[in-house]
Amino acid sequence: MMSARLEWINGSSVVWTDANRSRYDRRDQRYPSDMTNDEWLELEPLLPVAKGVGRPRIYELHEIMNGIRYVQRYGIPWDAMPKDLPPASICYDDWRVLTDSGQLERINHHLVMRDREKSGRDASPTLAIVDAQSVKCDAPQGERGYDAGKNVMGRKRHLAVDSGGRLLAVMVTPADVQDQDGGVPLVKRMFRLYPWIKTVVVDGGYKSRFIEAVQAGLNRFVEVVLRPQFAKGFVLLPKRWRIEQSIGALTMSRRLKLDYDTLLHISAAAMFFASITRLLASITTEWPFPNGLLDPNV
Repeated sequence: MMSARLEWINGSSVVWTDANRSRYDRRDQRYPSDMTNDEWLELEPLLPVAKGVGRPRIYELHEIMNGIRYVQRYGIPWDAMPKDLPPASICYDDWRVLTDSGQLERINHHLVMRDREKSGRDASPTLAIVDAQSVKCDAPQGERGYDAGKNVMGRKRHLAVDSGGRLLAVMVTPADVQDQDGGVPLVKRMFRLYPWIKTVVVDGGYKSRFIEAVQAGLNRFVEVVLRPQFAKGFVLLPKRWRIEQSIGALTMSRRLKLDYDTLLHISAAAMFFASITRLLASITTEWPFPNGLLDPNV
């Protein structure tokens, strides 16, 4: 283990070498949110193909996706997009095509399996971690509710991630929906996408209704990880820390700091889009070892 650390420190295994530094350097890009060429090569085959009818495309799809990424990353209104990106109306139309057709969930599913295989794991996970996050809703209209436990008026995001923090499934409801009530349809959807999952890890907010529905109705095991009884402040909980880390990483996309969308499925799609951005960066980055630092055999 020490020899692997010394190798990493001395630079022989560092990803930032003179040979590949330019490949990952985003400083010469127009905006940090723009996709690299490697990311575009991964994403392009997964996007819906044009039907071949109507007017020919004026703006490249690559540039349209950069426009969507700019809005999602920096949390700006669509009509505030910079003028050197495609028009907001075109970017928004393509965004709605992706969200309304469910394409983002399909793309995320493909990239999750791709990233897991790259890291030496089986394509389909066997363990999932489920949690919920309440956020304020700033949309002019649309469903919302009051989460008395978090003192939040808005929406609740029900999420599931694998043991590596990759987003597997997401569902958005009004914030007054209990974690366990929103968790049941979430895991049903997740099991259809990832049928090899056998264990679901949750916190103490998922009560008997959820546990019975998953164990008796869906024939999966539920592991409840409880917070220590007398603990104060932040406590790193086994397994569950992964989903907390993932929520923090996903909400680096400023569009997710609040819920700005009227429709619930658009809010869920924004989570998938942030996940796709993370997965593309992970897939196109060549770490010296699968875990980024040390040889997995050490």
